[in-house]
Amino acid sequence: MPYLTTGSTELKAVNQILASVGQAPVTTLTTEETLIINEVSRFTGSISGTTLTTETANIPVGTYIGGSGVTDGTSIAVAGVEATPATDPVTYEYTLNISQTVAERTLTRNEVTTRVETQANPDVAIALNTLREVSREVQSEGWTFNKEFDYKLTPDSNKNILITENMLQVDLNISSKRFDNRQYDSVNRNGKLYDRIKHTDQWDDSVYADIMWYFDWEYIPDPIQAFIVARASVIFSSRTVGDPNQFQMLQQKEAFARAMAMEYECSQGDYSFFGEPQGENYYNSYKPFHTLQR
Repeated sequence: MPYLTTGSTELKAVNQILASVGQAPVTTLTTEETLIINEVSRFTGSISGTTLTTETANIPVGTYIGGSGVTDGTSIAVAGVEATPATDPVTYEYTLNISQTVAERTLTRNEVTTRVETQANPDVAIALNTLREVSREVQSEGWTFNKEFDYKLTPDSNKNILITENMLQVDLNISSKRFDNRQYDSVNRNGKLYDRIKHTDQWDDSVYADIMWYFDWEYIPDPIQAFIVARASVIFSSRTVGDPNQFQMLQQKEAFARAMAMEYECSQGDYSFFGEPQGENYYNSYKPFHTLQR
């Protein structure tokens, strides 16, 4: 899981979690990044200063260059141009990010295949991971701020409706104005919307769905953020401290924070004992066939 760099909006939340167990705050969530580079191909060339000379054309900017005598981290900074005066065969000159001298020899083209980010402070890493885990769990409960109804989903060129990473839940809308959706039984399968009745992930037309979205930290309402921090503090305490008294006190704070979150939810959701259909504003009386349908 990647970590955010200095200035992260999650920094305040992480410090609140650390403070809940008596740890000092941190000033940054900066991480150390390790690049895993694999060879793509080989070519012949020489390096003088920041100029790479080679007969190989069209080496992409950002490509890492390796080989005997080449400084680690050397990469193409500016695309190659034909050398002047012209040569036969044609050679190209690229600008590198590091100055050095390497005689003509076999060099390698390498590309980054994996970026591994690690947090130097283990407690900060645990606190941040716990915060993000709990954030996803709490948002998965479904709140007014992250639920959207009757949202149009359009198939792509392959007739697939893709379910993105920020979609926690997707379910076809079956309200009175979308009664045709009752012929489908949709689920998330392999990142696509799948119909279990017709046994296909191919959709000919757009559909309208009720979606539960996942939001980044800065877009979560304050009362929900407070609840997430309180719950994450309880889990963090159990993972790092193990003090039963502290754990119990943090649980009491979590209960209070959840009560405040529910108060906020009730106010925002405009819920009614009688029930009001989504997008409408009239009394929805009890209908016996609803019981039969269930």
